[in-house]
Amino acid sequence: MLEIKFPTGKDLDRALGDIEKKVGVKLLRDAGRKALAVVEQDMKQHAGYDATSAAEHMRDSIKIRSTNVATTSTYNTIVTLRVGPSKAHHMKAIAQEYGTVKQVAEPFVRPALDYNVNKVLRVLATEIRIGLQGH
Repeated sequence: MLEIKFPTGKDLDRALGDIEKKVGVKLLRDAGRKALAVVEQDMKQHAGYDATSAAEHMRDSIKIRSTNVATTSTYNTIVTLRVGPSKAHHMKAIAQEYGTVKQVAEPFVRPALDYNVNKVLRVLATEIRIGLQGH
């Protein structure tokens, strides 16, 4: 599962100091979701799919999940965003990503970020800037 953390660095603290913490969390969560949308789509496109299975497919469970950890984290983190399949598909995702004795690895998590990292950072910076100027 891919994970991005937003640190409370001096620049970010200064910018967020003028607005309520709840608004800051919402701003970072919304910006992160928009930035990670391209990673989510890439992961869905390359995740395994079994047309013969009637159960939920792993690619259908891939979503962006966020957690407000500003008060509970031991790190200087405000929001944590994760992109990946649900817990029910965790083992299947690991098997596809790293391979098994019987299955060749077909990574889909790491390449999704590696190929899109510049776009993610560009969208994230733009969305944060727009959000801060609007407040």
